[in-house]
Amino acid sequence: MAIYNLRDASVTYNSVSISDHVRSVRVQMSAEDLDATAMGAVSRAHVPGIRDDQVELEVFQDHAAGNIDATFSALLGNSAGAVLVVKPTSAATSATNPSFTVTAVVLDYASIDGEVAALSMTRIVLVPAPGSSIVRATA
Repeated sequence: MAIYNLRDASVTYNSVSISDHVRSVRVQMSAEDLDATAMGAVSRAHVPGIRDDQVELEVFQDHAAGNIDATFSALLGNSAGAVLVVKPTSAATSATNPSFTVTAVVLDYASIDGEVAALSMTRIVLVPAPGSSIVRATA
């Protein structure tokens, strides 16, 4: 897969496919920047610290049984979290369609968020459960 149009991303949380409700997805993998600069250095020395991953979703809200609200409100604040899998397309995981998997905790979720005459959207922020981090796989 070369340059592509992100229009078929696959998002599954707690074994529930929510891809048909996702408007945008952001998988952010980062590590703290620890300053290891010592006296006499002419430039800063950087050492990666602990990971600080997160996934942000913007979804069309749905209060039907087994859908967005039921899936995310039930797991809000649950420190065990549930498995989240994100892929660029709905095709099988491969070198050109990697999966990003993490046991994720819901930290931020709004059951109702909108304005008059607008589509009901909500933003969801998920972070790794204790002991977990985002894992990229190609097989």
